[in-house]
Amino acid sequence: MDIVLNRRSVRKFDLNRMIPYEDLVDLIKHAEAAGTARRQKSREYIIIENKDLINKLATIYVKSSMIVKDCNQMIAVIGKKTEDLAAKEFVPTDCALAVENIMVYAVSKGIGSVMLGTYPIEERLNATSKLLNLSDDKFVFTFICLGYPIDKENAFYDMNKFDEKNISHIK
Repeated sequence: MDIVLNRRSVRKFDLNRMIPYEDLVDLIKHAEAAGTARRQKSREYIIIENKDLINKLATIYVKSSMIVKDCNQMIAVIGKKTEDLAAKEFVPTDCALAVENIMVYAVSKGIGSVMLGTYPIEERLNATSKLLNLSDDKFVFTFICLGYPIDKENAFYDMNKFDEKNISHIK
């Protein structure tokens, strides 16, 4: 199976199964293998398994509330805004690369994932940072809902999104 081509956003998780903590840490290990601008240490992660906190997050993500409520585990990807970063303007890019690594590697473990749009929506940034009690030099880039898919057969498949019309070639 090609884990890149088979990655899909999974929105319904088996709430009776928990991803082992070690596997969540392994996802983060793979996130940290992603590149960053000038090798800066621009991201952190929070593993969330507290159902009360997850339900509070569902009130922030109103249009996605059923997705949030239908998961037991999340990883928050946190961006840093500290002055000592070499390329502060690239922190969102650094975080996005980490998110993609988590979501792609999750497929190889049979774990489903879906990302919640947070950055750069100011009201979500403020609400989630407050909820997680983050200091002013950090922000929630996104949350990734995680779990074992209910529909295992249709969770990961190659849906050809490729369109050669989207390629230009300059010689």
